[in-house]
Amino acid sequence: MIRTLALIRFDLRALLRERGTLLLLAAALLLAWYGLFEGARFQRHAQAASQAAVAQEAAARTAARDLAARYFAQPDAPEFAGVLYYRTPVDVRGYAFREHVGFAVMPALPGAALAIGLADIQPAYVRVRAESMASVRTATDIDHPARLASGRYDLMFFVVYLWPLILLTLSASVLTQDRESLRLRSLLLQGVGTARILFVQAGVRVLLATILLILGVAGAALLSGAVPFDGAGAGALAQWAGLVLLYSAFWSGVGIAVCACCANRMSAAFAGFGLWLLFAIVLPAALDAVTRIAAPVPPRERYVQAMRDALDQVNADQAGSLARFYDSHPEWKPRRTAPGEVASSVSRLHRAQETERLMSGIEREFALAEHARAAFFTRMSVLSPVSLANEAFADAAGTDRARHRRFIEDVARHQGRLRDWFQATIQRAALGDEQAPCARTCLGGYGFRDFDAVPRYAASPALARPAHMPARTWMLPVWACAFAVLACIALWRERRRQRC
Repeated sequence: MIRTLALIRFDLRALLRERGTLLLLAAALLLAWYGLFEGARFQRHAQAASQAAVAQEAAARTAARDLAARYFAQPDAPEFAGVLYYRTPVDVRGYAFREHVGFAVMPALPGAALAIGLADIQPAYVRVRAESMASVRTATDIDHPARLASGRYDLMFFVVYLWPLILLTLSASVLTQDRESLRLRSLLLQGVGTARILFVQAGVRVLLATILLILGVAGAALLSGAVPFDGAGAGALAQWAGLVLLYSAFWSGVGIAVCACCANRMSAAFAGFGLWLLFAIVLPAALDAVTRIAAPVPPRERYVQAMRDALDQVNADQAGSLARFYDSHPEWKPRRTAPGEVASSVSRLHRAQETERLMSGIEREFALAEHARAAFFTRMSVLSPVSLANEAFADAAGTDRARHRRFIEDVARHQGRLRDWFQATIQRAALGDEQAPCARTCLGGYGFRDFDAVPRYAASPALARPAHMPARTWMLPVWACAFAVLACIALWRERRRQRC
């Protein structure tokens, strides 16, 4: 134990005497802080946009309420002379299909600033319309394609791609420098084995550098407000710190194996960079290619053609589908109007429901294909530590694909409730207008002023809860142990050659 502590003190003093080590760690902290700044800035803009959407919804509801009060108090006022029913909120048809403003906002997790993940292509809020989910499905194009192709620099990018290079640089001189300076023989004569030198020096260097990174980022995140100064924020930082430690342990194992196999620092540097290219670039690209081949998604053209066929079928059987609809809802059935003569504004939501019913098969096929691809990628990601870490950091920040998919499913349930509510309101208004027709929009017919009764989106509690660390993340220390075993084998072979 005393020899081990002396070895650690000697190694740390040697490192501190080298100005390059301090400059490398300072550069690492600056890059990490800049990544945190970029993530926090992106999160602030996303939160501002979400708050603006909520404010727009509230302002639109207030404006509609004031307009309805003026209209129903004096419908013959000059300001309402040229009002069209489909462009005013005082008519339920115009409000349902054009004037209604409703947004669904996905709650941000406390650690959202620690990883942008897929948040730049998956919006944090979507507009919800009663007629269909089209406004939700087409809401993913939120940035310029060139910007999306180049990606964004954030803290996750630094940790996943740049931090390994720093760790490999710090550990490249372990044991190799002793071999070059012929100091290794004197250490062996003092009873210090090569395995102890390698594992102790490399482990201590990586551990201290990682602790410095964690403390620097955590302090900056709390002081700048990027992460809230409360229990939830502390939990997010603790989970992030745990992931950083596991990921650093993997690259520590890589560095140990490199130093065990290489005779000098130059070869260790080249070997380390080669392994970084393999794990950071080649393996993730290969995993993506294998996933696309093994779990293909149907071509988009099939979906477009199915949509066209469904619309043609709905238009061709409009009278029959309406007759079946009113047979299942006799309380809404018109008394004097035949199903084929019902106004298009009254049957519009029913046509949308029929279209979705006909599209349900192709929708299910695409959803199952996407789920199969995601599940296959998740299973195979254990073979790519960088992909594994990338997914784990995004999961912890709540900017992953799975959480956004749950958000869209939550929105779809809300959209169904919203459409059912407007469907019932419009059908009752049509019956009232049929019994007592109005020359202009009036109460008892299509007149509408019950804006506060319209369903609003409320995120499910599950969306606000941070995800637990995935079990597959523990494959990172398994990878580290595998490289440690390789290092032990290399050292054993070296001792065997020396004896011969």
